[in-house]
Amino acid sequence: MYFSSYLFFFGLSALLLITVSGCSSLQEKTYINHPKTLRKQADLVCQNTDASHFRVENQLVLLKRHDGKELELKHYNSLLPDGYYFCTRQNRKSSILD
Repeated sequence: MYFSSYLFFFGLSALLLITVSGCSSLQEKTYINHPKTLRKQADLVCQNTDASHFRVENQLVLLKRHDGKELELKHYNSLLPDGYYFCTRQNRKSSILD
């Protein structure tokens, strides 16, 4: 008797979960094609640093070190929007940057 009531409540909750998840609509992700000038600015940062990626926050460029700390390029202000940027096709020789 105990097992059948447990099975009933489990089935009811599973059915409710499936119904709720099926009725909810997920937001569609859209791709934003940024202007070529942003890519040129990101490439400029990649060419002048020996990093695989960097982060921009409040127009400051931050590089991640191997020890987990971030190195702030105080002398370099970027016009890039805040976010993460990846440097591809780069021969890296840095011993301190991640």
